[in-house]
Amino acid sequence: MFGMVVRVYVFETRGGALLAEVEPVQVSWGVQANTADDVSVTVDLNSTVEGSRDWRNLGTPWKHSLAVDVGGRVYGGPIMPHDFGEDDGRLTLAARGLLVALDRRSVLPLAALTNSLVDADGLPDPAFDTTITGFDLGTIGKKIVEQSLAWPGWGDVPVVFHADRAGTRTRTYVGVERKPVAEALEDLSGVQNGPDIRFQLRWTGPDTFGWLYESGTETQPRLQGESVFSWEVGQESGLTVSTNPSRMGSVAWSQGGRADDAIAVAMMYDPFLVDRGFPLLELESDASSTTSSQDTLVAWNVETLRTARVPWEFWSFRVRADRSPFPNEYNTGDLIDVIVTADTPVAGGYVPVGSYRRRIAGLSGDESGDFITITCGETYG
Repeated sequence: MFGMVVRVYVFETRGGALLAEVEPVQVSWGVQANTADDVSVTVDLNSTVEGSRDWRNLGTPWKHSLAVDVGGRVYGGPIMPHDFGEDDGRLTLAARGLLVALDRRSVLPLAALTNSLVDADGLPDPAFDTTITGFDLGTIGKKIVEQSLAWPGWGDVPVVFHADRAGTRTRTYVGVERKPVAEALEDLSGVQNGPDIRFQLRWTGPDTFGWLYESGTETQPRLQGESVFSWEVGQESGLTVSTNPSRMGSVAWSQGGRADDAIAVAMMYDPFLVDRGFPLLELESDASSTTSSQDTLVAWNVETLRTARVPWEFWSFRVRADRSPFPNEYNTGDLIDVIVTADTPVAGGYVPVGSYRRRIAGLSGDESGDFITITCGETYG
């Protein structure tokens, strides 16, 4: 029913043990940089094979996970909602990457499991704050996740980490604020020179799965392969261009505070657009409302304005999955060259003939396994 490229499995979220390879009638998968994988699988319970499985157990949310193997690259994570219809006998399961579970975890030490986060006077107890210092930002993210793995129900979630990397960065997370781990990782990625952070699902043995925690470094914050692949786009590639000017601007604001209600505010101005005839537009950075460090707020402003001089523009196009480069050779974050030739021009010259260096922002596909859709964005350095 399917080509050799796409195969679907169910495995245990804790431990990673393979439970079954399934035969779906529909599959869709997608991943974007610094976000959780997104997978949807539909099985026909009127079929002999899938109808004989105990899907009420096999499809248990959170406890069990889905994995979609696309030519050796694996996507997936904990099972989320179910939709079943008796009329057609089809069961659709959605799954997300491990980050979705870390959005339900707080940055807290294990001691918080059996203690209140406030003292006898009802004030925040600093004993439950988490301070990580002396590392780069990617390693701070690693330490946050490692702390989460010390809690019950997480010690056997199979995550492999890179080695610690020394640095000069410091982050403090106030216990009473209970910042979600996924949000803390997003904050690390979002500041000036913040690293990409990725949980790459992979085979860890012939019948086990697990995640690899990857993060960019201070000198190379973007997760990208060494090779730069090229694709020519034409009438059959389904090229689409989405332009979004909503994050253009000249002034960036960041505002935060702490549990003690102190407010921190930072503003930064870039005259580039105003000097070129644009009206002055203000932007709010994505800085967390709990951020209290003035340096961190400034770093958020720098990152906000770094990409604010031009509209965000994303190009999407299809490539053959059975031709080199193959799906397991490229990933989100990688640099690519998108080539438009005079032989296959884009209608109206909307994208002029030329070669364009872009970065892969997302990948997606379906059960056919014939094509991979690549979504790419600008490269800002």
